[in-house]
Amino acid sequence: MGACISPSDDESEGGLEASHRPLCFHPSIKGSQVVMDESCCRVRRRDTFHDGIVFSNRPVELYEKVTLKILQEDQKWQGGLRVGFTWRDPCLHSGHLPPFVCPNLVSQGKTRACVLPDEYIGEDTILSFWVDSWGCVFCNTNREDQEAFLFSGVSVKSPLWVVVDVYGRTKEVQLLDPASLESQERTEENPVEDCMVCFASQASTMMFPCHHTGLCFRCSLKIFTTSGRCPLCWEKVKKILGISVLAENRGLLSRLGKSECVPYLR
Repeated sequence: MGACISPSDDESEGGLEASHRPLCFHPSIKGSQVVMDESCCRVRRRDTFHDGIVFSNRPVELYEKVTLKILQEDQKWQGGLRVGFTWRDPCLHSGHLPPFVCPNLVSQGKTRACVLPDEYIGEDTILSFWVDSWGCVFCNTNREDQEAFLFSGVSVKSPLWVVVDVYGRTKEVQLLDPASLESQERTEENPVEDCMVCFASQASTMMFPCHHTGLCFRCSLKIFTTSGRCPLCWEKVKKILGISVLAENRGLLSRLGKSECVPYLR
């Protein structure tokens, strides 16, 4: 399997603690059929339906989400992706890894894992899983809002590494950054709007007291100094409030007078 190294071991990511390094797959401790890209975030099983075990490059924290996207399936096989946690340092494995995480690796002790249900292993499924302080593992997907219980029995007294088995139908997976994914979802749910008057600048103001939005500062100022009335409801405008994009994305528009809404004109 080669030397036991992981990305950034030499550089230590500028002095960051191990738990704060970006999470990726261990580049050298992997099954015999695993092909990994240069980022160590994308793995593919070369052939057959087994020998696809990979580990994380570092221990994970309790409640830290591990997020995988299933990129490719191979329909000629049965079963699919298997996920879990191990409290045995992957670097301690000598020789070839066993062909399966379940039951082979689990039966060796210090590892808990499970086979995912069929509804969780389709292409383009994004799965997040994590372990809580009681050693219970939960997950959710981009296809369901609710979290689901997977299994229990994980030891939380020792460092925990992620173990993934690219098994059966599951041919290729990619490890995603949960923070970037959540940021992207917020942006998609709350897209930045253009000014409804000029369509050239970003909508960044709110009329008060009617609370109507959708105008840039320049157009709001022009309305305030001419008609003085909201173009949507024709109510007299007493204030123009500046709204930050952060406040809009967090749904804080109703919190008038707070730091997220800055008065421009009174």
